[in-house]
Amino acid sequence: MPSLVPVSTYKMQGASSGFDVSLPVPKRWHVHEAVLTFSYVNSTALLRQNSRLTVELNQHPLAQIILDPLSPEGKVSVRLPTQLLKPGYNDLSFKVTQHYVLDCEDQTAPELWTTLKLDEAFLDWTISLKPVPLRLSSLSELVFDSKIPLPENVHVLVESLSRDDTMRAVLAASAAALRFAYRPVEFSVSDRLMPGRDNILVGSEAFVRKVLGDKAPKIPGAYLEVRHMPSSPSSGLSSDDTTDPTHALIIVSGPDAPAVLKAVHTLAVLSFPFPDTAATIIKDLQLPAVAPYQAPSMLQLDQTYSFKSLGFPTVTFQGYKPAPSVLRFRLPSDILIKPHKYARLSLHLAYSAGMREDSVLGLFLNGKFFSSIPLKDKNGGQYEAYRISFPTYLLRPGDNELAFHAVLTPLITGECTLIQTGHLLLTVFDDSTFHLPNISHWASLPDLTLFFKDGFPFAKLPDARETILFMPQTDFAAVEAAVNLLALMSQKIGYPPFGVQILDTWAGNASADVITVGALQAIPKELLEPAPYHLIDTIRASYPVQTPPHGEMPEGTGWLTRWLRQLRGTSTSPDTPPLVRFAQTEQTGGLSTQRAALMEYRLPGTSDRTLLVLTAHNTATAAKAAKALWAYDTQGACRGDMALISLDDDKPEVQSLQVGASYRVGSLTPLTKLDFFVYTYPWAFFMTVLVALAVLSFVIYRMLQRYRRRRLNVSNS
Repeated sequence: MPSLVPVSTYKMQGASSGFDVSLPVPKRWHVHEAVLTFSYVNSTALLRQNSRLTVELNQHPLAQIILDPLSPEGKVSVRLPTQLLKPGYNDLSFKVTQHYVLDCEDQTAPELWTTLKLDEAFLDWTISLKPVPLRLSSLSELVFDSKIPLPENVHVLVESLSRDDTMRAVLAASAAALRFAYRPVEFSVSDRLMPGRDNILVGSEAFVRKVLGDKAPKIPGAYLEVRHMPSSPSSGLSSDDTTDPTHALIIVSGPDAPAVLKAVHTLAVLSFPFPDTAATIIKDLQLPAVAPYQAPSMLQLDQTYSFKSLGFPTVTFQGYKPAPSVLRFRLPSDILIKPHKYARLSLHLAYSAGMREDSVLGLFLNGKFFSSIPLKDKNGGQYEAYRISFPTYLLRPGDNELAFHAVLTPLITGECTLIQTGHLLLTVFDDSTFHLPNISHWASLPDLTLFFKDGFPFAKLPDARETILFMPQTDFAAVEAAVNLLALMSQKIGYPPFGVQILDTWAGNASADVITVGALQAIPKELLEPAPYHLIDTIRASYPVQTPPHGEMPEGTGWLTRWLRQLRGTSTSPDTPPLVRFAQTEQTGGLSTQRAALMEYRLPGTSDRTLLVLTAHNTATAAKAAKALWAYDTQGACRGDMALISLDDDKPEVQSLQVGASYRVGSLTPLTKLDFFVYTYPWAFFMTVLVALAVLSFVIYRMLQRYRRRRLNVSNS
């Protein structure tokens, strides 16, 4: 269930409550059977005869479960009728009615609760694939569909291992990865068709004819076509003329290299379901200019956004403690967050009459409470431009969540009283606004976590026009590893890597960030020399040594420190990372055949450029590791500047370290540099101010002495 929808446990409280999730069903699926299995825990104070848990699908009740106080934990399997499951998102609802006495009940009593263990829930699907419609419009809405909950496999065909064909494979894979949005998809690459999955055939007219034989189309220009997968000797299937209608063959071709590139660029931008034809000839393509940090859903700094523009519609909360609503947005990974900067909300909301004065709307940013709005007028009210400021240190690089938690209490409560909750209404309107202050771009690297958030530092320019893919080895396994890594990066960024450069020889380039993929022995030594782990020849390795907990010095609570904290706008001591010590060794050994290394560090010969290395004993292991990086668990375990990926078992295991020296990327104005110095090194700033005051006092003192001597000389004369 967590792979379908981002839910975990949820506690339903009160006499009547519920929780809704959106259940995705792809258009491509023909569902024969679906069974939902979930667990729950209810309060032991409930009355068995009056307490029920109901499961509904698209407003149709499917099951009623008795909440038994003598058996408070339960596991339920509910069959979801296939006729109710429509393509798209379906409303799956859990509703409870809960009582602890027969009469005179407080409907908001704390003992009225039931917790759903949705993080342990799962769905058993029995499905078959529908035939792929022979329309290019089906690519974005059916073939590459983000509602497909299972990891997908897509095969890319290219003619050779040249730089041009590698570029075509990267763009074709990125086109599919972007359509899947946030779903994992693994890519394979070769020069032959692969049955049982969707194939993207990218190459010249001659290559298409070589693969498809007499079934090849005539290609007068930049050409796109969708077909059913063929069954032919070249594909490894049976030798008859049948096809596999459940999988697509996408032909991306042209009579010359520029035409092929135009076709694959067009494939990458096909996001709207059009055209409704099986094939198209692209006459012209003009790509929009992309400025730094203009990736989809990425907020620009020093801007004001309406909730509507951020995808948050007008929402109405109803009843006692309704489910929260969440506004999601992305920030660049290299923002320099400082405690004295503030973001601002300007809210437009209205609430109904008949609510008690302790009703509130609580605001949480990334799970941390920072403010609340009182709803204390029993006659109801409305707020326009209700301003709330919060410090920017509550923000975080990458994805952020602003959650609205409404607690609505009826005016009349108590035992033996008819309690009305239907009138408890609160609306937050979509013309509310969110303002971000001007924050500098300044980040500390290396940090693999940022790469898996939004592809940083390669995400600064969404089209990757300042990124080099260095391929020191030419075989299909190496290309497959590079294709998976760059397709994953483009999915994180949300934009195709139209501008990436591909090199097969290394001459040094200080004006670009570099990604290199290959076997250890193939990567130039000058690139591997500054790596956090030196993995060839004499191995240089670092091993963490256990250290005691890091505490604050006793003088940290002195008046001077407190004064400096007040000057900085903070009242508590800053978080200090634990001290980590390493034992440095030189030894023999290296990576096994089932282990790969993902490393990030400063590109040799530069001050602020990054080198990302995916390497292994051989390219086959590197390709396997690149596919493993699509798993969310693997991504989350990659931190610091070094991640060892073990592929011995079915589920990859990752061990991460921060070993090498850090460096900073970004740009600061002189004023911001001073500001950064003040807030990063307060003691140095304080001592600098003292020295400056001492020098100034000495200069003034000498000037006064000189002036005094002159006056005395004049008076004596």
